[in-house]
Amino acid sequence: MKLAIRSKKFVVLCLGAAVMAAGLMGACSKKGKEQDITITLKTEGTAPVRTAAAPPAPAPAQQPAVQEQRRPAPRTRKEVREIRHEQAAPRPERQVQEKVASAAPPPGPSPQEIAQEQILAIIGRQKQAMVTKNVQLALQDVAGNNDQNRQALEDYFSRYDKIDVSFSNISINVAGTSAIAVMNQRTSIVTKSLIPQTITELTKVQWTFIQENGHWLISGTQILSKLKDK
Repeated sequence: MKLAIRSKKFVVLCLGAAVMAAGLMGACSKKGKEQDITITLKTEGTAPVRTAAAPPAPAPAQQPAVQEQRRPAPRTRKEVREIRHEQAAPRPERQVQEKVASAAPPPGPSPQEIAQEQILAIIGRQKQAMVTKNVQLALQDVAGNNDQNRQALEDYFSRYDKIDVSFSNISINVAGTSAIAVMNQRTSIVTKSLIPQTITELTKVQWTFIQENGHWLISGTQILSKLKDK
């Protein structure tokens, strides 16, 4: 009997525990449903996020219609000749400028250039005087002309049958009223004898000049060196 009573109490305890457990499970299940509903309501009640719509793309600008280029009418031969004549004809402004430029006198030579030209003329006259044995022409461009110089030239000319002189590589340096000319002198002489001999000598010489009363005159000559005749 005692065992049966104890079994009934055990069953009652177990049933009570089961009821309590079921109550707890029901409460948990109900609470879980409420949470699900709450979460669902929160999710459903949240306003959806709207994204800004992209602005519509601008419509492509319409290209202006290409106007048809009309070709000019072909020109006649007369019109072509007139155009060429107008292009070739000088303009009035250009004609005035050309007249002014032609009317202006060209720049004259410098004093140094004038002196060099005069000295070259003296060298040319000396060559002619030696070839022609002209004493007067030779002394014309010599400073301090006197009878002694005249006599020396006459003796020199009479000693040879023929004299030939040439100058080359002439360099003239002018400084104020004095000048120096350095050049190569080639002299050929033919002796007066029964058997004429030709003697040729090539030398490098220096002539000095002075200016007197606006004229250049030879003031001295000297041989700088002897050169080999080619």
